[in-house]
Amino acid sequence: MYNRIFTVVKPSMVDAIVHKHSSLMCPKILAIVQMRTYKEINIEWIPPPKVSCLDPSKSGDRGEMPKLDLRRPQFKFSRNKPEAQFTDRKDISSDVKKVTSLEFAPLSKQVQVIKHDVLGNIQRHTFDCASLESAIACLTIKIRNQQRHTKTCKRDVMSRVICKENIECRNSLLKHLRKADYKRFEWLLEKLDLVYHPHPETIVPVTRKGSIMKLTTMYCERMRNERLEAYKEELEKEKVKFAKEKAELEKWIEEEEKQLGLRN
Repeated sequence: MYNRIFTVVKPSMVDAIVHKHSSLMCPKILAIVQMRTYKEINIEWIPPPKVSCLDPSKSGDRGEMPKLDLRRPQFKFSRNKPEAQFTDRKDISSDVKKVTSLEFAPLSKQVQVIKHDVLGNIQRHTFDCASLESAIACLTIKIRNQQRHTKTCKRDVMSRVICKENIECRNSLLKHLRKADYKRFEWLLEKLDLVYHPHPETIVPVTRKGSIMKLTTMYCERMRNERLEAYKEELEKEKVKFAKEKAELEKWIEEEEKQLGLRN
């Protein structure tokens, strides 16, 4: 908030100044006429912290990667048959079962098992791998695995770029699913523990000037409301005094009317 202060200069004073000084001094004199000062208000603006697009709070991933039982066999050993049929076989030694389990498998094999576990709850049928729901579920597992990787390997730029592209691709698929089938969209968000953040139509940049203007408006509104509340409390306190004076005045008027015979 600022006020423009114009110095009061009479025409005669201007003529005297112009005649007194040379013509080269006129721009300097006229520049002094208009001044701008800012009122000091205790408003401090702190720039908002930058949140990475890979952060789960911004990407919408509320859930984390599910924990696996590392004693389970790898997916290629239980693709066509149930896991119990492989683990309960007596002709396979315990050492072979341990080597073929997820404990000695690379991380990609563990992610593969997690992906198929999640797909089992999302798929429309056994061979569903191309529907919007299945594609979104696969991308969600990829994104959460990449987010976990980028937290430990912060200098892996390529993984960060791929993770960002996967997040944008998933948001695009969520947008299409929301338009096509809103009930299934809500069901999928609940199943995958996601939050959908639609892309804003207009992006308003956060600037110091705009933020200070908003803070100043809020400060003025708060000051106005506080003064109104204080004035209301003051009027409430004066109500008792006003009621007492009104009662005394009505009593005096009634007595005067009785003395003048205007009231029986």
